[in-house]
Amino acid sequence: MKIINVIIQTCLIVCLCACQKEKSPEELSHRTIIVYMAADNDLSYDAIEDIEEMKQGFSGNTTNLIVFVDPASAAPYILKIGRNAESRVKSYPEFVSTDAGNMQMVLNDIIGMYPAESYGLVLWSHGTSWLPAGSTLKSFGEDNGRQINVSELAEILPIRFDFIFFDACLMGAVEVAYGLRNRADFIVASSTEIVYTGFPYDKIIPEITKPVPDLITAATAYIDFYRQLPGAYSSATVTVIDTKELENLAYATNRLIAGQKFDMSTFDRTSVQRLDVYGEQYVFDFLDFLDKAFSDMDKSDLSEQLAKTILYKDNTARFIDSYAITTYCGLSCYIPHPVRNDLNDSYKNMEWYTAAGLNQIF
Repeated sequence: MKIINVIIQTCLIVCLCACQKEKSPEELSHRTIIVYMAADNDLSYDAIEDIEEMKQGFSGNTTNLIVFVDPASAAPYILKIGRNAESRVKSYPEFVSTDAGNMQMVLNDIIGMYPAESYGLVLWSHGTSWLPAGSTLKSFGEDNGRQINVSELAEILPIRFDFIFFDACLMGAVEVAYGLRNRADFIVASSTEIVYTGFPYDKIIPEITKPVPDLITAATAYIDFYRQLPGAYSSATVTVIDTKELENLAYATNRLIAGQKFDMSTFDRTSVQRLDVYGEQYVFDFLDFLDKAFSDMDKSDLSEQLAKTILYKDNTARFIDSYAITTYCGLSCYIPHPVRNDLNDSYKNMEWYTAAGLNQIF
């Protein structure tokens, strides 16, 4: 009987402890914001500076601000950010932070450690729009030459986030947004490259940690920060995308293209507003491309839907010393390249390619 009593008591204690570990709904934090910094590259020093800005901008309210950072000089770790403070809450052995399995593991670890009613995500690293990992370019992230494709990123994100911020170059693309439409309610990104200083987190963090995140004010703070910088540093675009409207945007694009003839061999890609600094040019303004490619078509339905999809957009007058930004609709797109069949073939695997009817003209 003593043995049975001991067993029963032990089971009760185990059950009680297990119950105590479960947080009730009223104990959940209002929001957990995860900043995923794939910084095992030439941006490592900038990551440390951005963490300092986060500490300055964080008020210590009911939001958890959790930063995963993989620097070039150390193994990865997780920080909990406080007002002008930080604490390391978990360390990892060295791994590739752009590996899909590792990325999913870290996100699940943070969600498990800091459960909340809602979640936001900041993806911080290098980026080059939808372009495929493993090519001479990359999609999102950079860790010892390893990147992650947008389609793979969509698969490994463990929950639907309230918002995703991309502090990475060229991610304000219609192909990227459409690929992640089921993983976030809103996406905030730049369609151009981002100057190395990145987001001004001391100005952005106060906006996204409000009880109702003010994404438009955060985006405005971003563009205002770059607009006041001198010379070539005054270079930026920013957009706030409502992802629930993206399927309607694909439908409107498909309707515009249906039955149209388009000769890629004679089309002047350089006539379209460029949004990258690459010599070959891969990233163009979405609406300007359609205007130039189908100049005789009525685009009022498309423009109306685009206005529903893009909640906010803004840009500086120029980007570095490379080009002027004379038109910006809030989204970039790819135009098949005359000699880059590797990229053109990869593009056909993007969800946007089929949904928008691009398979009818490319």
